[in-house]
Amino acid sequence: MASKPSAEEYPCDIVDIHEDFATTKNLDFVLDDENKCHRYWIFLKCMKWQVELRSNSFECFAAYFKSPSTWAAELEFEIKAHITNSVRTEKFVARYTGATHLHFRPLKLHEHMQREKLTSLKVEISINLISMTNFGLMNYDYFDLFPDAESCFLKVEDRLIKVNRRYLALMSPFFKALFFGELGENQEIYEIKEKFREMITFLRCIYPHRQPVTKKSLDYLLQLADRYQVQSLVDSCEMFMCAHYHEYQKKTEKCFSYVEKYKMQRLLRILVEFVAVTQNTAQFRGQPYWRDLSEKTQLAVLEYMAKNSQRRAKEMERRRGVNAHRANIDPVDDQAPPNARMLGIADPIRNADPVAPMPARLIGQWGGAPAAVARNIMRY
Repeated sequence: MASKPSAEEYPCDIVDIHEDFATTKNLDFVLDDENKCHRYWIFLKCMKWQVELRSNSFECFAAYFKSPSTWAAELEFEIKAHITNSVRTEKFVARYTGATHLHFRPLKLHEHMQREKLTSLKVEISINLISMTNFGLMNYDYFDLFPDAESCFLKVEDRLIKVNRRYLALMSPFFKALFFGELGENQEIYEIKEKFREMITFLRCIYPHRQPVTKKSLDYLLQLADRYQVQSLVDSCEMFMCAHYHEYQKKTEKCFSYVEKYKMQRLLRILVEFVAVTQNTAQFRGQPYWRDLSEKTQLAVLEYMAKNSQRRAKEMERRRGVNAHRANIDPVDDQAPPNARMLGIADPIRNADPVAPMPARLIGQWGGAPAAVARNIMRY
């Protein structure tokens, strides 16, 4: 009987996604003529950072978030350089907000190499996340709730990814059937026929820290989310397309294919509005993707087009009425003070019909004084 595969066969290729929640990373570099620059992507508390080291500079910046005004993080760096028989150490603290890109010149390693005539130099870098501000769920370590005994490995392209059975089973019916179903076997390693880069991105997108969807990862993330029945990731991809639809306006056919395959109702509403504004019914029916759409989608677009045309007709009628009214106004009378009745002012005195002139005999009876005549006119 063949023995079950063991993780000990892959001691160097294991990727543990739980390490993304770590607050400390240690990196080892060797600077020489061939390796003059080292660039690494690391995860600290579920946030992606880029670290770059040269012989004369050290750079680090946050790669996930562009400019959140309320976000901040404080990192402590410790650099150790093994120079001949001594170790030079330097510590410094950096504060990041948004897409801050910090640049340092620690230890002046190139000067030490020139003075000591070294061909290679070993450098150790320790990165410690001291504090994070307003970072939501990233600060919480969900996997404290899951014992390590529930972990297993996914074998992808001869590399192992350490995952948690319970969490993946909660997120995906496929993994639930694989790990705990009747046909599932209690194995340590499960082989998945996917590309390693795509699979690791897929797992990081469904794990609690939720790596954001990007334009490069959108297509294969949708395919993997549909294949493994992860509806939350499908919703994340849909929200990404809705937020960046101005970049997909020229890809209407592709967006309709996403709507039909993944049942994206939010994206469908945006598509319907865009098509109704830019095309008429005949143009829409003449599109090559018309026959590939379901009757429900076709009916939704045509109904919105009809409502949009009615709304446009009413707006044109209203504008024609306003223009006709303006054309009938006498330009001479239009220079006079505006009529209160035309302006819609609710004033019974100003809007009343003009009073007929008082007969001359009454004026003679009431006297010719201006004040008396004015008072009698008001009574009249």
